[in-house]
Amino acid sequence: MRIRRYTGKDIQEAMLKVKMDLGSEAVILNTRKVRKKGIRGLFSKPMTEILAAIDDDIGLKKKTNGAETGKSANDEKNRVDLLESRLNRIETLLKNIYDAGKTETLKVSENNSGEVPKPDNIRPPTVIRYNVKPSENPFSLFTKRLSENDVEPEIIDVLVNNLKQSGRSYDSYDEITAAAEKIIKEMLGQPETIHLRNDGKPTVVLFLGPTGVGKTTTLAKIAAEYSLNQHKKIAFISADTYRIAAVEQLKTYAEILNIPVSVIYTPQEVKEAIAGFSDMDLILVDTAGRSHNNQAQFSELRALVNNADADEIYLLLSCCVSRSACRDILRHYSFLKDFKLLFTKYDEANVPGIILNVRYATGRPLSYITIGQSVPDDIEVANVEDIARSIL
Repeated sequence: MRIRRYTGKDIQEAMLKVKMDLGSEAVILNTRKVRKKGIRGLFSKPMTEILAAIDDDIGLKKKTNGAETGKSANDEKNRVDLLESRLNRIETLLKNIYDAGKTETLKVSENNSGEVPKPDNIRPPTVIRYNVKPSENPFSLFTKRLSENDVEPEIIDVLVNNLKQSGRSYDSYDEITAAAEKIIKEMLGQPETIHLRNDGKPTVVLFLGPTGVGKTTTLAKIAAEYSLNQHKKIAFISADTYRIAAVEQLKTYAEILNIPVSVIYTPQEVKEAIAGFSDMDLILVDTAGRSHNNQAQFSELRALVNNADADEIYLLLSCCVSRSACRDILRHYSFLKDFKLLFTKYDEANVPGIILNVRYATGRPLSYITIGQSVPDDIEVANVEDIARSIL
C-alpha cells in the first residue's frame, strides 16, 4: 500500500492532487489544517493536508481487465490532459493580468515623475488590515474590533488607557494596533510547559476541565510527544469512569503508544495508582469532565486534587466558550491555587478573545493550545504573537 500526503490551499485543491496522483480509488486516511514552516507561515492562511493511501494491487488488477481497463486508462489520461490544459490557460490569463497591471503602474509612475523607475524600486502594494473611514475615530474602531473578538470591556479599557497614557499620538488604526500588540503580548506572558522533575521521581500532571473540552485527546497528544520524541517513560491514570467511552479511548491510545494505564474509581485510589508507577518519568492523570453547575461533583474533584498532590495541574478551556460561560467555569474552579491554562479548539474559534480574558482574570500562565483532533500533531506551545495578532 502506498501512503502519501498532499497539501492545498483548500480541501478541493488537495483532493484534486490526490485524484490526479493516486486516482479515484484512493482512500482518505486523515485531513487537517497545517501552516507553512517559518515566519511566512504566521502571516498566511493555513493549508489543508490530506493523508491518502492506495492499494498497490489495484494497478495489477486493472491490467487484467483487458480492453475495458485500457479504455478507462485512456479516459483518465484524457481527463488529466484536459485539466492540465485548463490550468495552463488560467496561468496564462493570470500572467497577462499581472503584466497589464505592472505596465499600468509603470505608466503612472512615468507620468508623475518623468522617468520610468527601475523594477527594484517598484514597491509592493500596501496590505490594508482594516478599512477606516476618514471620519471614524481610530480608537473607536479599535475598541469595536476588540469587542467583536469577545475581549472583556474591562480589558479594553485597560488597553485604551495604556495607549493614551503612553504620551504618543496615534493618527491611524494601524499605529494603534501596532502598539496594542506589544501590550497584549506582555499581558499574555510567556507560556510554560511541563517541567520534569530531576530527583528520580515521576512528574505527576493532572488535567481538569469542563465536559467536552477534549481532555483525553489532549492527554494522548502530550503523551505521544514525550514518549515518541523525548523518549520518556509515560503512564496514564484515568479517573473518568463516568464515561465508559473515555476510559476505552485512553486505553486505545495507551495500547498504540505502549503506555501502561490504571483506572481508578474513587479519589482515594489515586495515591496507590501513582505509587504503582514510581519507575516512570511522567504520569498523566485524566479526570472526568465536571459541569460547573454541579456542586456535588466538584466536591469529589477537590478530593481527587488533594489526594493526587500533583506536581502540575492544567485547566483546559475551549476557545469556543462564551464570555459568560467562561466566567462561571472560572468561578467554580477557583479552588485551584496553582495551575496552568491550556486552551483547546483554537482552530474552531472565530474570536480568540477568550485566551486574553482568562489570562487576565486568573493571572495563571499559558501553556499549550490544541488546533485539531489529530494525535499527536495538533498541539503546540501557545504562540503569544499569533494570539495577539488574532485578537487584533
